[in-house]
Amino acid sequence: MNLGNLLFNNISPKQTFFKNSFWLFLSQGLSRLFKLILIIVSARILSPTGFGTFNYILSIASFFFIAADWGVSSLVIREFQQIQEKEKYVRVSFLFRIIAASLCLLAAFVGLFFFESAEFRLNFIILAIYLFICNIKDFFVTFLRANQKMEKEFIIIVVEGFSVMAFSIFLILLYKNVISLSFGYLLGMLMSFITAAFLVKSYKTYLKPQFDKKFFLQILKDGFPLLLFGLLGFIFFSTDQIILGKMRSVTEVGYYSLITKGISIINLVPSLIMIAIFPYLSANVSQKEKIKKLTNKALLSLFALGLIIAILVFFLAPIITLLVGQDYGPSVPLAQFFIWIILFSFPAAYLSYLYISYNKQWLNFYITAICAIINLVLNFMLISKFGIYGAATASIIAQFLNFIIMLIFSRKIFKQAPPDSTMIAEPMESSLASLN
Repeated sequence: MNLGNLLFNNISPKQTFFKNSFWLFLSQGLSRLFKLILIIVSARILSPTGFGTFNYILSIASFFFIAADWGVSSLVIREFQQIQEKEKYVRVSFLFRIIAASLCLLAAFVGLFFFESAEFRLNFIILAIYLFICNIKDFFVTFLRANQKMEKEFIIIVVEGFSVMAFSIFLILLYKNVISLSFGYLLGMLMSFITAAFLVKSYKTYLKPQFDKKFFLQILKDGFPLLLFGLLGFIFFSTDQIILGKMRSVTEVGYYSLITKGISIINLVPSLIMIAIFPYLSANVSQKEKIKKLTNKALLSLFALGLIIAILVFFLAPIITLLVGQDYGPSVPLAQFFIWIILFSFPAAYLSYLYISYNKQWLNFYITAICAIINLVLNFMLISKFGIYGAATASIIAQFLNFIIMLIFSRKIFKQAPPDSTMIAEPMESSLASLN
């Protein structure tokens, strides 16, 4: 098999998985590199207050993105592999996404009245439009993923990452304000949207919005649990910055978001590792002893890897001020404190895939729900008194509990009969796509 066939064609299930994994790995790696460069430049130029303002508003706006998705991204990939009326289902899903995104954009305009500052209102609506375009673009990406066209998804992700970085850096160097960063995000997303629209034009018969009552109601029903899961993610990863901005200041959001963005990039490591492990894990769920050994080895290895990275970050944290400026001095001890969360998030990533392999997604949902609520409550209790350290402590405790509970229930999974269907590729891909 030549390299072209290996990377661009779907010849066999094994080869297709290798191809998809390769393009996902490469796209996510480049995307995170572009994001890291943008974080460093924007943080340095905008100051903690400006950087915090942007991330505070983006955290609020991201709620509308999650609501507009309504689980459609996951449903299209799943149903495309199973349903007979593929074309009609995709068309109806596309219409559903357009309606949902439009309603969320309208709600965002209403939300403008909750901001007293004109600067906040302008940035919020720019980012709301950015997320509206992102929602439509993501549907194109979802369709390509359903067709196993990860090489085309790679192009879209790279164009988006580079364009957002390039436009944003150019504008903030020119104008040195938060609005220029928001416009950079919007222009970069427009480039990504145009690229995606061009790459899916050969599938235009699938992408003509169509209404069908049966499918529309089915999407509404099937997507609701996935919406809830998305909202749990919002609570877990975004509400801390919102509460921090409300209770303390956007300057503290600037210190905090700089570190959380860095940790989110580091957390890509176990997700990419699981791309390689997941097929083996899924194919051998009936062999309990083999999976037990793999689980013990994987958990220990991921914990050790997290420990090594955490130690490195602890000692190298002072580099932060060299990269983004002395104004971010409070971010250094925060990074040294917050980085230890990866000791729990790294092995938890494996357990999440273990649950998927055994068709226990709902158990994962319940555990995440409990920990998300705990995280939210702790944020309200700790942030007012301890600020950024209160937010970090809440996240660490919630992640620790998430790992411990998942570990306890994972032992019970081995005692149950194996599932009938083991290869569930979509959740893996979705989890990668949702990392930010």
